[in-house]
Amino acid sequence: MNKFTKFVVGAAAALALTLVVSASASAAYVQTSTLKMGSKGAQVVSLQQTLNMTSCKVAATGVGSAGFESTTFGAKTKAAVMCFQAANGLKADGVVGAITGAKLALVSSTGTVSTGLPAGCVSTAGYSTTTGAPCSGTPATTVFPAGCVSSVGFSSTTGQACSSSSSVVTGGPLSINQVTGGSGYTATTVGVGDSNHQVADLRIVTGAGGTGNLTGLNVTFKNTQTSGDYMFTKYANNVSVWLNGVQVGSLPASSFTVYNQAYSAYIPLNGAVLNPNTTSDLYIAVSALPVIDSANLGSTHNLFTITGTSIRYSDSTGSAFQYSVSDSNLSSSTFTFDTAASASSIKLNVTKDVNDSTDHTAQASSSAHTNGVTLAMVDLNAQGSNVSIQSLPVTVAVKNTGSGTNVSDVVSTVRLYNSAGALIDSETVPAGGTCASDSSFYGVSGAKCATVTFTNFTNNGLAIPTGSTNVFTIKGDINTIDGTTVAAGTYATAEITGTNTLAVQAYDANNNRLTANSTYLVGSTTGSKTYFYVNGINVAAAGTTTNSYSNPGGSQSHGIFTMTIPFSVTAYGTTAYVPSATSLTSAGTVNNPTATAGAYVQYAVDNGSALQSSGASATISYTGNDALTPDTNGNYQIPVGQTKTFNLVVTYTPSASGSYRAQLVNVNNNTNDSSSTYSTYTAGLNTNQFRTAYMAGQ
Repeated sequence: MNKFTKFVVGAAAALALTLVVSASASAAYVQTSTLKMGSKGAQVVSLQQTLNMTSCKVAATGVGSAGFESTTFGAKTKAAVMCFQAANGLKADGVVGAITGAKLALVSSTGTVSTGLPAGCVSTAGYSTTTGAPCSGTPATTVFPAGCVSSVGFSSTTGQACSSSSSVVTGGPLSINQVTGGSGYTATTVGVGDSNHQVADLRIVTGAGGTGNLTGLNVTFKNTQTSGDYMFTKYANNVSVWLNGVQVGSLPASSFTVYNQAYSAYIPLNGAVLNPNTTSDLYIAVSALPVIDSANLGSTHNLFTITGTSIRYSDSTGSAFQYSVSDSNLSSSTFTFDTAASASSIKLNVTKDVNDSTDHTAQASSSAHTNGVTLAMVDLNAQGSNVSIQSLPVTVAVKNTGSGTNVSDVVSTVRLYNSAGALIDSETVPAGGTCASDSSFYGVSGAKCATVTFTNFTNNGLAIPTGSTNVFTIKGDINTIDGTTVAAGTYATAEITGTNTLAVQAYDANNNRLTANSTYLVGSTTGSKTYFYVNGINVAAAGTTTNSYSNPGGSQSHGIFTMTIPFSVTAYGTTAYVPSATSLTSAGTVNNPTATAGAYVQYAVDNGSALQSSGASATISYTGNDALTPDTNGNYQIPVGQTKTFNLVVTYTPSASGSYRAQLVNVNNNTNDSSSTYSTYTAGLNTNQFRTAYMAGQ
């Protein structure tokens, strides 16, 4: 699907009483099972949220109303379903089956059945009657550095890397590409009487488009310790929300709704502006009561988890959306109420930044060094005091497919940049040796590791203000891919291991060094692997994966799954040829299927416990605007420096009932259209960006 197509993202999970949420932005309603009177669960919450977008609301106030949807399908829900069915020409029986579910999935935030067009439009012609925007969608304009036609390679006029300057994208609706739990908030202690103590950070990554506004946050707190009081109101006075250091919302703890000993609320937000192509921090903070019963204090009596979190926002067209955050992304963001003295502990937290990309390939030169390749992005977070870092050890790890035996054969120099993009230190990479056991490269045959310590900081060290998270980027200079010492396919990364973290020289505001133990120096990172080639491709996610199921009818015993995975292919160095044929693999494991070379793009289907060996077929369709079609050899030709977008559409008929998903395993490619020798591409494909969600069927 064209990347500028308007998607309306509905409330797929996590309102006031929700305990189960999905991992990404999703359609307003996703049908996974038939719902009727007595049904319970997260899908009921999604149903009620969707109905509340229409004139057939579950309730005007109280339980079931907007912001207070429940997990129970009762009489009010049935009445709302019957109203919706009657309004859409369906049998008004109050049962949500496949047909009603499909109609609900089209409901937009304006309360109408969406056509997939911008708000106020009934076709792609003309302009919106509500926003004035073109109904064809506002094409985004991407501006690359001078002499570049994409973000791959180097400028023909300046010689600088085409990726060195961020693309400028304007126009179109705002999209949230990713929301994950930010760094630094692990087992946070909130002291008695503390005000606005940050307990969680949501890192929001936006895509192309115009500006937007965050309008609300759904969140649930629950005390997991049974020896203390479960009532959130006996600990907290207020919950506030902050965007990039500015308070944008708050709600008294007494306004939260309690269900099954969990406290949930929808917190309205104001003045929370999101810009396109940026990363923003949305902090959740708690203010403690001035007096808390001492019998409830301490981690043995209270340990609050954060679940049921979702963000509501609107874009420049006025359309409303919801993005649900996976509970697993905030699973470490627990907090405890304790005495003021116990809450004053000072910490430096080290984590991988949300923008650190998945494994990928990059173009390197066969005649010169390739400088400024990003090897890792690291978050440093300070708690309890401003923290100044005087030395920061980093592990540089490589797997060389050539004859070179040292880390320095591959990476000659590494540089450290702050969040503003300014260079703050540069160090030469030593020869290195065997990787330590806490490195992600430990045990990888032929891998080597070297420790580089950044010490020559500008501005008298790395200063991390208390309560803030600073992003630091580690870039490396890659030696010539000569085919001998360093061969194509060599890969490298940078990481801060647990040993590195404990060796950090960090000082608090009183110039006392933080003790080298896991109480004060916390966390580690694993950098994404970058594979180096002179000629090759890079594959990236090009949209949201989908999984739909059609129920069997008549004598048919099993339905059909249709699973779509959008992806893009960028060619560098020379023209690339990607086969249009597909091949199902059933070798390997569920989360790591075996990839093999050949004239096909490989995919897999699994049921969570085993790869399926039959019953599936797939096609690769080109989704760009030009007339690209497979050539006489069955390959898609991708010119050097260009990016082409595709959909892998997998059709699967199961032989048994269960939940199934599809995943992209390998994008084979060739640099010679007539050659039968294909290179396998698997870098970064082993992630959820290239997997559909599991869906139940029979």
